[in-house]
Amino acid sequence: MIALNFTQLKVRTVVNIFTYLTGTLCIVALSGHIPVVYPLLLLAAMGLSVYFDIRKIYIPRWLLTILSVVVLLYFAVQFDMQDLIGHIMEILFVLMGIKFLEHKEFRDYMQIYALALFVLAGLGLVTLGMAFVAYLLFFFILLCLALIFLTFYSQDPELELTNQTIRTMITKSLWIPVLAIPLSGLMFLILPRTSYPILTFLNRPDKARSGFTDNVRLGHVSDIQEDERIIFRVTMEKIDESLLYWRGITLDHFDGRSWKGTKKHYYSAAKGTTPVGKRIDQTIYLEPYENSSLFALDKPIHVEGRAVRKYDDLTFAMPSYIERRVRYTVFSIISDVVPEDNIDREKHLQLPRDLSPLIVSLAKTFTVKNDSEATIKKIIDHLNSDRYKYTLKGLPLTKNPMESFFFESPSGNCEYFASGMAVLLRVNSIPSRIVGGYRGGYYNEMGNYYLIPQKNAHVWVEAYIDGKGWVRFDPTPASYEAFTPAYKQGVFLKVQLFFDTINYYWYGIVLTYNLERQLSITRSIMSEIKKPSFSFAFLKSGFVRYTGIALVIIILIIAAWTFARSASPREIVVLDRFLKKLRALGYPKGEFEGLEEFTARIPDENIRRISLEFVRSFENIYYTDRPFMIEDLRRLEKIVENLDDAKGSNHGYDQKRPV
Repeated sequence: MIALNFTQLKVRTVVNIFTYLTGTLCIVALSGHIPVVYPLLLLAAMGLSVYFDIRKIYIPRWLLTILSVVVLLYFAVQFDMQDLIGHIMEILFVLMGIKFLEHKEFRDYMQIYALALFVLAGLGLVTLGMAFVAYLLFFFILLCLALIFLTFYSQDPELELTNQTIRTMITKSLWIPVLAIPLSGLMFLILPRTSYPILTFLNRPDKARSGFTDNVRLGHVSDIQEDERIIFRVTMEKIDESLLYWRGITLDHFDGRSWKGTKKHYYSAAKGTTPVGKRIDQTIYLEPYENSSLFALDKPIHVEGRAVRKYDDLTFAMPSYIERRVRYTVFSIISDVVPEDNIDREKHLQLPRDLSPLIVSLAKTFTVKNDSEATIKKIIDHLNSDRYKYTLKGLPLTKNPMESFFFESPSGNCEYFASGMAVLLRVNSIPSRIVGGYRGGYYNEMGNYYLIPQKNAHVWVEAYIDGKGWVRFDPTPASYEAFTPAYKQGVFLKVQLFFDTINYYWYGIVLTYNLERQLSITRSIMSEIKKPSFSFAFLKSGFVRYTGIALVIIILIIAAWTFARSASPREIVVLDRFLKKLRALGYPKGEFEGLEEFTARIPDENIRRISLEFVRSFENIYYTDRPFMIEDLRRLEKIVENLDDAKGSNHGYDQKRPV
């Protein structure tokens, strides 16, 4: 715990510290989720509040009330249901700032904490990442501490607390979140869950990333290729990096400047045969982006997910744009070929009517009569020659970009090379199409999953070869290393991967923990219990095993701590036995009597003598802050036993109690 470098503080000052920390937490948590002007307004209000407190300046409450009403009316006029949560959080920020400007009393502090709670609840509707959990836990700890000090503040705002007192209060108060958080985790695991989300209309769509749309305009992909953010993560075994093609969309119509997909047909088993190769199972977590297509390792055969649409070109899509992180399972066949017997040749040989004659002449120079594979090889060799350069800058964005690429500025990125190859193939009567997706990625050894950033956006070509089917070709001269992040080593990467692993498992385990998984775990446990020999086989699941062990340890610690706290010290137990013994002899102690005063009033001389011996022995240890040793306790217990042997009258005891 951070050392407190003060000797004495007023409880008002301590409460203010926790209140300003709460406001700062809200600013940090919501930055990036609402316009920056609102966090800045709250920060300015907090700064003014500190200044007003120091100068003893108090703004009239009626003036701040009018300001609050004006703010609410302004937001009511500007209100937009498309971003309900965003506007509510903006209102809360402004109202919190106004509350900071008031001369704060008990109710004002409570209102600030309530507003902060609503702000963080709104953040939970925007994102449920690990950062949100960290902010919420920190707020919970601050709130617990603040409420304890507010209790003292309500009795005496000017109460002064010493360094040691503050330390003790904070230490004791921290037991509340320490015990509550593990119990909340236990409740999360065992409470019944519903498959139907409640109040989902309040959720604001995640910020979508740019990505492949239904068309690819020449020069467009370069914008994506400069984005370092992660677009999806894939749990799967590590494979050769040259095989990392992530299929997303296919495009078959070219107008000279852009490619787009024509009408697709749903998958039919009769349309072709399944590719031959090694099967790779994947669990994919796709971030929101500006399209509905799902990505998977080339060639995806099956996707498990709600309402997923499967097309005959081995692409998959959701019914609407992906506005939230989605999780789906897919298995793919590692192969360069998609077997297909019958294709729409006219559609895959389409060319723009105004295609440059220069391009047609160039394409004819690669023709190998009656040998499409040889023609393809000559086209790839040409595009991979020293004449052409891979670049993301200075792309030929003219009215005839393909002609500029071939004859004027032979440099470009993947969509220029892929488009060039597809056009040259079609001129040579070889059906072709563009495939859009991602290339490469890097493997997180800690979490055993791939991370694919936006910058790995890529397009390649599939050419139809009679007797084989659709065969993948990648004419882009940049090798796969160009699509793998350069920072492969170093402390920075390790730290980044560590936090990404935490976030990954948070989404993969906690946020996907639903009724189905809850029932599955319960069934596993019950099936093991029913077996004659209980083997705990269900604990082979890493998540269940470690969660179960952690919960058992937490429960045992809580039980031991509770028992230890509730158990009375042994010296108090002995004292209670002493008083109980005297009460049985007819000498009850008065509620407000001291021990010596009480024993001095006992009329029986023997009992009074033995009692005084006990009291003086007890007080000699208790009031000198010396711990009671085993020998001390035994001697006191012996004295209590001597009361049974005391003789004399036990009548005439003065039962009067001091007033």
